[in-house]
Amino acid sequence: MNGIHDMGGMDGFGKVRPRDSEVFHEDWEKQVFVANRLVRTPSLNEGRSAESMNPVDYLGWGYFGRSLHSLEGKVLRHGLVTEEELNNPEGRLARVEGFEVIRAEEVEARFQTRRGSRIQVDVPPRFQVNDRVMVKNEHPQGHTRCPRYFRGHQGQVHRDRGVWSFPDRLAHGLGDKPQHCYSVRFTATELWGSRADPRDVVYADLFEDYLEGDS
Repeated sequence: MNGIHDMGGMDGFGKVRPRDSEVFHEDWEKQVFVANRLVRTPSLNEGRSAESMNPVDYLGWGYFGRSLHSLEGKVLRHGLVTEEELNNPEGRLARVEGFEVIRAEEVEARFQTRRGSRIQVDVPPRFQVNDRVMVKNEHPQGHTRCPRYFRGHQGQVHRDRGVWSFPDRLAHGLGDKPQHCYSVRFTATELWGSRADPRDVVYADLFEDYLEGDS
């Protein structure tokens, strides 16, 4: 979320105008949806990281176009296909060691399984409920789950969500780095200034590495 897809807090894009209640409008969209769920990577965040793309393409390709871009990045990174094979969909794919073929009758069961990054590790928390914290004003290259519009702002720890694997490392295959994740409460005026409604608040789930004590 450190690119065009980090759109939280941004405006100027006009009203959201849903076309209709249908999820899929073309058959290829269904295929992309299923393939993204079945081509599993070690971490969900790795798939998120693969969504980084040219801003013009991101805004113009639509949801399933972006999903296709992410899918292509994943299969290339893990060697499931080559660039040549990807550009020649009518050609014969090479067999990949460790590649698991999923039968049609197994698809439904695969969709019912969920992956999570919460782990049972005894890690002491750096912050307690009601602590005042500051979100670090850092802008890393690559994947991060810290939305841009919280950076540099003060909030208050509302809840400790427990210990999780750190997504910024998982996305790049760098290991777990287990740490606490907190629900942090921000006032709207802290985020957007005096024009915001002083009665409004925003809650964000933020990892310890994004936070520092508010002195």
